[in-house]
Amino acid sequence: MKMKTSVLRWGIFALIACCSVPPVFAQGVMLRCVGAVNESVGGVAAAMPIDASGALYWNPASISAFKQNEIQIGVELIQPHSRATAEIPGTPFVDSRKSETGITPVPSMAFVWKRCPKSPLTFGLGVAGVGGASALYAHTASSPLGTALDPALGTGAGATIANSILGKSSNVIVMQITPTVSMQITDKLSVGAAPVIDLASLTINPMSLGGIVDDSLVSYGTRYAWGGGFQIGTYYDFKNHFKAGFMFKSPIWAENIYFSGVTQTGPHARSFDLNLPLTLAGGLSFDGFRNTIIGFDVRYLDYAHTAGFKKGLNPLTGVVEGLDWDSVFSIGVGAEHRFTNKLKGRIGYSWNENPIPSRSTVLNVSAPLLSQHLLTFGFGYEIQRNLEFSLTYAHAFRANVSGMYPDPRLPLLISNEASADTVSAGISKKW
Repeated sequence: MKMKTSVLRWGIFALIACCSVPPVFAQGVMLRCVGAVNESVGGVAAAMPIDASGALYWNPASISAFKQNEIQIGVELIQPHSRATAEIPGTPFVDSRKSETGITPVPSMAFVWKRCPKSPLTFGLGVAGVGGASALYAHTASSPLGTALDPALGTGAGATIANSILGKSSNVIVMQITPTVSMQITDKLSVGAAPVIDLASLTINPMSLGGIVDDSLVSYGTRYAWGGGFQIGTYYDFKNHFKAGFMFKSPIWAENIYFSGVTQTGPHARSFDLNLPLTLAGGLSFDGFRNTIIGFDVRYLDYAHTAGFKKGLNPLTGVVEGLDWDSVFSIGVGAEHRFTNKLKGRIGYSWNENPIPSRSTVLNVSAPLLSQHLLTFGFGYEIQRNLEFSLTYAHAFRANVSGMYPDPRLPLLISNEASADTVSAGISKKW
């Protein structure tokens, strides 16, 4: 009874924490990994359910493979490094600014439960920060760019526009709740499903979405937006050390995000339609080597057909109608090896295409979501029977994108580069 009470208290704490903290750095706006164990193997989970968080996030059917009930609580500490630069090619004029975001905590909680070992049904609940971005660039009073621009625009135009583009702060939060059920159809096949409930907040200041690119809204604030969708999955055990898994996650259809603030012409209120993309994930795993399991995942995120991402700058009106992202593929490979009865080692690698094309660099300075290569390693140590502590380090290698400002009279080349370091820790209890 004391153990169950303690588990419930920690679960409630994790639920509250997940609702209040912004995550950063991902495959686009969505995180590649959830929790210390899943991150340590590069986010691989579609056919390698070695922890509750990864299984619930990447394949609801895979929780049928769990031999014991499990609750998992964790937190990631992410230090992003991003820089935005505006320059005039062929001249010495450069305005470069480093983001001062600081360390961001991202908590997660997952719970998997089966009424009895012979029951065909397994239930789960995941609550975690699963997507977002954060940036904080200084807004300066002047810029050297203004002295070398088209005279017809005035010498101060460059300073004004450079500050409008570079001098931004942003904070994107996506929290996801996934109550899940999986059914064992045969001794090899299981299927699972879950409604997906999202809570999101987007703050960009100055805010250009839904308005003229060089007449941004100095925002007073916004409100949270709720969204929903569903995910379904299958998990198949070939009984020859190979497993396969597949997951389909629908788009997350969300309420419009509302903003209030002031532009050059006075007070304004705007709304913007921003959903999350359809996601496909498939994977294989193999556990035929002694004390070792290896997994491989492939994913597809359909940003190009998602509201808020599929459109960009309207050349006729000058209105920013969306972020203008491309759909992306992602691959991941990970392995876990048991060295002793208490100690496990894990390693992983993940790669994804950059969703931000050069043509939309100007629209995405405040969203430094360029990370493509992620290398991770960690360990798990059994503190006592069925109680494991996990620790992971991950490095997202530097990536960059650049593009010209859309007005040809302003020969500004805008560049954005980003990398990140993450330390994740978690505790899991099985019974």
